[in-house]
Amino acid sequence: MATKTLFEAYKNRLSVAESVYGKMHNGEKMNNNRKLVTAKCLENVNKFMNEAFDQSVGTQRADMGMFKKFAMNLTTVALPNLIAHDLVIVHPMSSMSGYITYIEYQYASNKGATKQGDLISNPFGFGNVDADFTGSRVVENVAQGEIVFAWKPQAGTVKFLAEGGSEYVELKADEAGKYTAPAAGKVAYVYDNIVVPQNDLPMIKAEMKSIALVAKARRIAVYYSQIAAYQAKTDYGVDLGDQLAEKAVGELSYEIDTEITNMLVENAAEDADLVWSKTLPVGVSKAEHYEGFAEILEIAKQKIYDATKKFAPNYVICASNMLPILSVITAYKAAPTGAINGPYFAGTINGLKVFVTPNIEAGKFVVGCNGNDMMSSAAVYAPYMAIVPTQLLGYADGGMSQGWSTLYDLKMLNKNLLIAGRITA
Repeated sequence: MATKTLFEAYKNRLSVAESVYGKMHNGEKMNNNRKLVTAKCLENVNKFMNEAFDQSVGTQRADMGMFKKFAMNLTTVALPNLIAHDLVIVHPMSSMSGYITYIEYQYASNKGATKQGDLISNPFGFGNVDADFTGSRVVENVAQGEIVFAWKPQAGTVKFLAEGGSEYVELKADEAGKYTAPAAGKVAYVYDNIVVPQNDLPMIKAEMKSIALVAKARRIAVYYSQIAAYQAKTDYGVDLGDQLAEKAVGELSYEIDTEITNMLVENAAEDADLVWSKTLPVGVSKAEHYEGFAEILEIAKQKIYDATKKFAPNYVICASNMLPILSVITAYKAAPTGAINGPYFAGTINGLKVFVTPNIEAGKFVVGCNGNDMMSSAAVYAPYMAIVPTQLLGYADGGMSQGWSTLYDLKMLNKNLLIAGRITA
């Protein structure tokens, strides 16, 4: 089903999803990617339920219809509100397995310091681009002794730089036209890349690569007594089944968000330049000193850009003890918080969304990037089946049971889009 058709088919449910999302995110609107993910998962659930209806022989169609509506409502509300959308790219799967396919560009020949197979670029970043690769100038590593050139050097252009040296010196050929390196080092020269034929032109190539995705399950069940449910409803006006359903969905959502933050934290390399001490220097106020922490976050942005030459980060994951520091910084804007279930959005600082998570050691923070596609995000969350319940079953002894399942895969894409730092006391 095309994207436009998916949006049209589930426009009413997407409207409900956006309304709930706005209430939980201070009026923020769902972007098109979040809508597409929700619509695709609704389509998967809808197909699953329709097949269940066709195979059902022991349940009233009316009951199945209410059950399908309940399952669709659950997907409409739960999926868009995962913080996964803010930390990683969310890519819904149409089957249990799939691939992320991309093109990588490589150098296909040796020239100077560039070797065959060296990276030019892929969607995750750039390699070390050789400014001399297509030109007439060549720089090669050489050992002491007679030099064997890859190309024929033009007379008067050969220069030599010894290991540890700082300046190139002119190198002349002997009577036989041979050049000799006095020591190990580099030789730079110019060859004629205009005359034809050119038998060894520098080449580049494209290679198709892929990352495999396989959906894995999380499952949970609820169980309660018919008598307890009756008492809760009659005496306290509480629907015990609804309460347990909410807890089951909350547990699965908490575990998904926690698994994602765990993976990002574990794959972020700590950098010594991103260590900041809370200890006040002599003669400096707390406000002035804490303002300096904003510079640490800017250095983290710089390092991610330098590593990829393409991307700048847009979020930070941190422990809760970082909030008292951020609250003093004038650039920090706290977000309103209501009921919290595990990792949550705490605010923004200089373009970075701040997320607090309980599964990170005190004082540690991770800065990362999440863009609009899989090539500009550190990781991918690929849901196949959103959180879907089984039918509620009642047993002769009054026991009531219901199961909840979700299927998804989670994969790292680019560790260079993550970097970690630390706050010390």
